[in-house]
Amino acid sequence: MPLPEISFASKEEQLQYATNVLVEAGFTPEQIDRIRHKVGVGPGKIPYDKELTGQRRFMVQELLAARMSNKQIAETLLLSKETVSSDRIHNRQLWTNEILKSQDTWRARLVQEQDELKKKALESFELSKKKRVVTINEGREETIVRIEESAGESSFLSVARSCLEQQAKLIGLFDIKPQSTEKSGYKNFLDTLTKEVKKIREAERTASDRSTAIDADVKPEFDDDGEPVGNSRPMLTADQSDGEEEY
Repeated sequence: MPLPEISFASKEEQLQYATNVLVEAGFTPEQIDRIRHKVGVGPGKIPYDKELTGQRRFMVQELLAARMSNKQIAETLLLSKETVSSDRIHNRQLWTNEILKSQDTWRARLVQEQDELKKKALESFELSKKKRVVTINEGREETIVRIEESAGESSFLSVARSCLEQQAKLIGLFDIKPQSTEKSGYKNFLDTLTKEVKKIREAERTASDRSTAIDADVKPEFDDDGEPVGNSRPMLTADQSDGEEEY
């Protein structure tokens, strides 16, 4: 929890306190006076060059660490509150960048160590595949040495896999989820529409088949000569009709 800002009985006490803080930080009274009164800066020129700007931001940071407020710092260094606020933001960004740079350095070092360990594990796995077998024949007083191939020690592969997982975690890839294969809304709409069209066509085809079918309960009708009439009359195929004579 940050300490509360310090208060002063007078402007002189505030200036003396700030001067002591800056002198302890390594600034000379001349440098402090140059920042406060812009010594050597003529009209129409840039108030601060690169060196003075760096010193001013350093002073702002030291006074902030000494529990002075933006307003108190502005009054002490004869700056606007906007300038003090801008320097404060700049200093915070520099600090953040340094922290991130430090993290990146350590992360890169750890990734390299995991990579070296992984290589050693894989090399050891390859060596474990080859076993040196020595056979001693006491009768002939001879020694036979041969190399046999095996599946290798799986423990080395487990180490290599663990190294890969640690590398993935360090570079932020371990928690990445695979992209979803869920269909888009438009694709779903087209699939649903196709299914509905198929259902409608099947219903229409079923209704058409029923309308042309003959009811099994209806008895066939015949004329006086015994020939079927109406729906009871059988339909002739094209081959059958070609054999008939016209009268």
